Amino acid sequence: MLRISKLTDYGTLVLVHLASIERSRLCPASELAAGTGLALPTVQKVLKKLARGGLVESARGTDGGYRLQRSPESISATEILQALEGPLALTECSDESGQCELEA
Repeated sequence: MLRISKLTDYGTLVLVHLASIERSRLCPASELAAGTGLALPTVQKVLKKLARGGLVESARGTDGGYRLQRSPESISATEILQALEGPLALTECSDESGQCELEA
């Protein structure tokens, strides 16, 4: 069975909450924390990873916040996992990190 980390579980909650609001509206991290029931520092950490992964965009300032970078329907589970867990590999030898003893 594949298990995801709690951070990925939290990231999914944040993405679902962002998908439920008007797409043009920026949602502050504090509102996302309140809407998901997660601690603000956790939400901020998740948002940083999601932004680096190209799933959300952010804007700074008093009216700043976060929104999905594109429609929810176009975001795949693989993209979410890669943004929050890192590169995916089914086996150690299929990863590009060079940790497989059979690689040679």
